[in-house]
Amino acid sequence: MLRVLKGGNNNFKGSLPDELFNGSSLEYLSFPTNVLYGVLHDANIIKLTKLPIFDLKQNMFTGKIPKSIGELNRLEELHLDQNDLYGELPSTLGNYSNLKILDLKMNHLSGDLGKINFSSLSNLRTIDLLESNFNGTIPESIYACTKLTALRFISIVSSH
Repeated sequence: MLRVLKGGNNNFKGSLPDELFNGSSLEYLSFPTNVLYGVLHDANIIKLTKLPIFDLKQNMFTGKIPKSIGELNRLEELHLDQNDLYGELPSTLGNYSNLKILDLKMNHLSGDLGKINFSSLSNLRTIDLLESNFNGTIPESIYACTKLTALRFISIVSSH
């Protein structure tokens, strides 16, 4: 059974094949710094139930972050930074009791962070949402993340 699949820095081009997500035994999926594109579909993501490391940073994925990503109970690291993802963060991100790293910087994310309940993310150490367009205030539930050592919420504001 395939447990680790790494393919970073290889100039891979195209979309990830649907068959890749059938590997429910995957414990590490990493394809950073390639030219991969497409949409991350709920139906594919939900199959990765054993996955603690999910790393697709520095590619060209588009669309919204799938809600089903909150069903990956073993997830410890989520790296979707430097893609073309947009929209609000799914409220299901608050389901990760094992999550240590949440890196979504340099996408086109927006909305109200108050919709995320950070209080169950007791193992969270890093949140990086650099260059996003969130509104509102930092949610009070983030103070429950007692292991948090790095927090970055700097937004890009355009002027007309």
